[in-house]
Amino acid sequence: DSVTSIGDSAFRDCSSLTSITIPDSVTSIGDSTFSGCSSLTNITIPDSVTSIGDSAFSGCSSLTSITIPDSVTSISGSAFIGCNELQYNEYGNGLYLGNSTNSYLVLIKAKDKSVMSVTINDKTKIIAPSAFRACSSLTSITIPDSVTSIGGGAFYSCSSLTSITIPDSVTSIGDSAFIGCYELQYNEYGNGLYLGNSTNSYLVLIKAKDKSVMSVTINDKTKIIAPSAFYGCSKLTSITIPDSVTSIGDSAFSYCSSLRSITIPDSVTNIGGFAFSYCSRLTSITIPDSVTSIGSSAFSHCSSIESIILPDSLTNIGDNAFYGCSSLASITIPDGVTSIGYGAFRYCSSLVSITFNGTKEQWKAVEKDDMLNNETGNYVVHCSDGDIAKSEDK
Repeated sequence: DSVTSIGDSAFRDCSSLTSITIPDSVTSIGDSTFSGCSSLTNITIPDSVTSIGDSAFSGCSSLTSITIPDSVTSISGSAFIGCNELQYNEYGNGLYLGNSTNSYLVLIKAKDKSVMSVTINDKTKIIAPSAFRACSSLTSITIPDSVTSIGGGAFYSCSSLTSITIPDSVTSIGDSAFIGCYELQYNEYGNGLYLGNSTNSYLVLIKAKDKSVMSVTINDKTKIIAPSAFYGCSKLTSITIPDSVTSIGDSAFSYCSSLRSITIPDSVTNIGGFAFSYCSRLTSITIPDSVTSIGSSAFSHCSSIESIILPDSLTNIGDNAFYGCSSLASITIPDGVTSIGYGAFRYCSSLVSITFNGTKEQWKAVEKDDMLNNETGNYVVHCSDGDIAKSEDK
């Protein structure tokens, strides 16, 4: 019962495993955790779990039933691919998974690729990654107020889709959710293209009007900057993010090589993976106290950043978060950080000073990867009760 997470590939290809009991203490199931467990027939996920990783149950070819609790807020791509015996709950041309009190918690996929319309159950919370991928005859869809998450590639290559209603309840949208929706009609504002609903047409900033934009004014009703929204906008020099925004998606500003500074408002709680990667001229960034997690490679290859102070609210620094920030000489890390991912400061060749707002004992208790500091400068960790050399910082 002491176990709180089950890591990536923990039971991968355990082809003789027929059953497993997950304790209520577990909060996350990692990528490919049970992938290839071809003898596993059923599984109950406890109410404590909030996230299910990519390919978590892929290739579980004997799996007939799975119970997903209401606590789950995110399911990553291909979680159930190859689960050919899995029994779904059907509603309005959609196939669902859930639990005894809500059979329609997660919309896994369309009944078939030829559907022209889908009515989503009003108890559905999550639209799974790739749920409607390549449903080329689907023309329109209304998402109910119960939905909070739209998975990556959910409407990928829905080439006939002209309109979609996204409710205010949605808090996250995965990568490539609307790629290939060539007929989709957007709402335009300040060089940005948006999707939303009848009361807020600008809920989600999907993308820039074109890659050549130099400036963008984001609508003050926008809640989500979608993944890859400004990817490759190499002429974009400045942008103001309003206080209404709560989430910055994966790769949202990746390869914006002319962007020099950006202020993230206090409303933002999540900075996605690769969000500002390869912003090579970015010299300063303000991260507010509301942010608790910095995604993988979020600032990788931002070669002009020299120093950064992370907010006290931060608990997690993702893999390769500052990889290749070759000008980064100093960084201040709050004592609330409990984990620093793989290669977080790798190739930060100028890094000579880390200030940790805690004790040496607390620093050593922070979960770190062996490649945390590969090819950095010969830095010193400054703690409240003394210093630790690079060679000793584990």
